[in-house]
Amino acid sequence: MRVLKFLITGAIGISVNLGTFHILYVLGVPYLLGSIAGFLSAVFIGFILQKYWAFRDHAPERLRAQFVAYILLALGNLALNTGIVYLLVDTFNTYYLLAQAIGAAVVAIDSFFIYRALIFKPHQGSGESAII
Repeated sequence: MRVLKFLITGAIGISVNLGTFHILYVLGVPYLLGSIAGFLSAVFIGFILQKYWAFRDHAPERLRAQFVAYILLALGNLALNTGIVYLLVDTFNTYYLLAQAIGAAVVAIDSFFIYRALIFKPHQGSGESAII
């Protein structure tokens, strides 16, 4: 069930990401800046949905540390995503929205495993999540 919730959360995040990216692109914002804005918009929504819904972590005492870890991962993923979009658009002449979707998919895969193993990892024996 966690994977399904993660995928639903990811679909919401991708919608926010691509929607923001597309609106900014249509408004004339350079595609890399739009890519960054779309990605960051999805990060904030994603954290809330991942913590409270997908990973069922309601512990307020870990919120700050988890958010910091989540943001650090997001920044690494932002670099990865932006690099993928740049490579696909500028080198392979890929349609900008397809490039963004591919970058987001790569980031989603690595994120799930890092969330599960580190950021929202369950405590031994407690059934609750905890950051390492």
